[in-house]
Amino acid sequence: MLAASSWLFFCFTDLTPTHISWQPSLNAGTHHTDRYANTELTVRRGQAFTITLYFNRPQQAGESLAFVTEIGPAPSESHRTKAVFPLSQRGPSGWSAVQGPSESGYTNFTISSPANAVIGRYNLILQVTSGNKIFSRFLGQFVLLFNPWCPGDDVYMANENERQEYVLNENGIIFVGNAKYIEARGWYYGQFQDHILNICLTMLDLSLYYRQDPAIDVSRRGDPKYVGRVISSMINGNDNDNGVLLGKWQGSFNSHENPSRWDGSMVILQKWRQDNYKPVQYGQCWVFAGVMCTVLRCLGIPTRLVSNFNSAHDVDRNLSIDKYYDSSGKSLNIGKDSTWDYHVWNESWFVRPDLGTSYNGWQVLDATPQEQSRGLFQCGPASVIAIKEGDVDLDYDTLFVYTEVNADCNRWIVYKDGSKKRVYCDTEIIGRFISTKAVDSNSRVDITYNYKYPEELYNHMFAGIFLYPLKYLVTMPFHLFFFNLGLHISYNHLIS
Repeated sequence: MLAASSWLFFCFTDLTPTHISWQPSLNAGTHHTDRYANTELTVRRGQAFTITLYFNRPQQAGESLAFVTEIGPAPSESHRTKAVFPLSQRGPSGWSAVQGPSESGYTNFTISSPANAVIGRYNLILQVTSGNKIFSRFLGQFVLLFNPWCPGDDVYMANENERQEYVLNENGIIFVGNAKYIEARGWYYGQFQDHILNICLTMLDLSLYYRQDPAIDVSRRGDPKYVGRVISSMINGNDNDNGVLLGKWQGSFNSHENPSRWDGSMVILQKWRQDNYKPVQYGQCWVFAGVMCTVLRCLGIPTRLVSNFNSAHDVDRNLSIDKYYDSSGKSLNIGKDSTWDYHVWNESWFVRPDLGTSYNGWQVLDATPQEQSRGLFQCGPASVIAIKEGDVDLDYDTLFVYTEVNADCNRWIVYKDGSKKRVYCDTEIIGRFISTKAVDSNSRVDITYNYKYPEELYNHMFAGIFLYPLKYLVTMPFHLFFFNLGLHISYNHLIS
């Protein structure tokens, strides 16, 4: 029996958690995060996790508990970066916590996050209300990731074999070479290795998006298309934004790394961190894509590498690669269009509520600094379905990627009087053998027809277009003419 003085002390001592168990084995197993090397709790959104709290005394009548989650520099309920939720039964949306039975001074709590929650590192706080007093106790931090296993998540992927490949596989194959001789080279993503998760989260905080408005940037990190676009700008260092890699395609590499010598992302990302987030030298397209795949898989977005052979780089965005020659056949230095033997980018899997459900699925993201998009070297996400259907005015950078796989190659003669004549046009050479690694094997899978219809089908579809008399082409509404060509494009988009 307690003495009177002890009883009074016991009653008037604030209810305080003395220890927390994050139940790492239980939570990591059910959340498919058991391979991450970091020690803090790492879970996926839209799925419950369990913690155990040990208290200094039993909870008394009149005392109530609530949890608070916070993320970012200025947590706000209006920005969905802060949530306060009392103990309740789990609801269909929003954060919630359910209290389990209490035994021997400890209590289990099951906490659930919404399937569209902001991803990143959260503070978890316990709020104790006793009468008119509210006490807050900081419990620690946990990391919340995208969840391809959750049907309510924008990155949900139904096939388990594909989830194993595009989220959990640390080894990959990149297809390089040329259209006549395709080679396979191995790549180690290492998305679960030491420091990689922290590096990926730091990458978001170093972006120009974050520097411009930290609170808004963090509030948008529940959206995979936003996160993917930010990461595409941060893998390259061309915007003076502490990006991961600088590209170099010619000349001497001196004391820096020849891009062909890299065989994995982990070393690059760790070097970036060790050098205080100064760009690593050097990378080329497959290196940018390999590193980006590591970051997106680490954050929980299903991602794969795609190689496009005979890839067009259409600088003036007129849907063609134009080369100019004088009347003697000498090449002229006019225009900056080019064709690469191959180009490697990423596809990530998520829905596109901004475009409509018909554009869900694989989205192109490209970290190689080719051309600026809205002021930064970033590219995508561009819906693969939109690319195939010619819906080139849709966000983001769909026209640019469409041209990479569909541009015509034109040859022009420039005469002394300045007049030009097109003497050659190849409609088939661009966008050949578009390739990715197979699920569960290192085989090459040709996905060309994900991006474009067979050329003979194009010829059939458009055969009648060029039978229009000229007077009809002249009088035909501008947007309808391009619609008939299979390019769903707006006039404003062309002139902007």
